Parts: sequence; structure tokens; C-alpha cells
Amino acid sequence: MTAYRNVRTGEVHEPDAGSWMADRLDALPEVWQPFESAERVTTARPAKGARKAEWVDFAMSRGYTRTDAESLSRDDLARLFDEDDEG
Repeated sequence: MTAYRNVRTGEVHEPDAGSWMADRLDALPEVWQPFESAERVTTARPAKGARKAEWVDFAMSRGYTRTDAESLSRDDLARLFDEDDEG
């Protein structure tokens, strides 16, 4: 399934293929980057002390690839998303 991540806010949408929303997001690649979403993951922000796997899933829900998310430590992921929440 193709999902789209807003490059400015990190917001993720997974519209149905062929829907008007999918067409609209696909037409705005400078704002909405498409990525393949192999799995639907939770969008609830984990607690700072949560396991790294939970942080990786959260990062994927925000549009990061599994490889990119796993390359960061749990503490780095928590700091990354703390910064997102402040802005």
C-alpha cells in the first residue's frame, strides 16, 4: 500500500488506491512524499522509556523507513520526535 508523508509536518496518510485523495497527494510530490507502507503501525507516541521496537514502529508511522529508524538509538528517536512536537 502506498502512503504519503508530509515533508513539513511528518503527517502520514494512507488513502485507498485510486481514490481522489490518493490522486491529490500524488500530484503534490514537493509536499507529500510517497512511500510503500508494508504494515499499518500505531501513530501513538511511545513513552520515552518504551522499547526501541515501539519507537521504530512510531517512526515508520511518521514516514521513516525501517532501515532509517533502526539506524538510530531509542534515545535518538525520542529526541527526534520531541523536537517535532515542539515546532
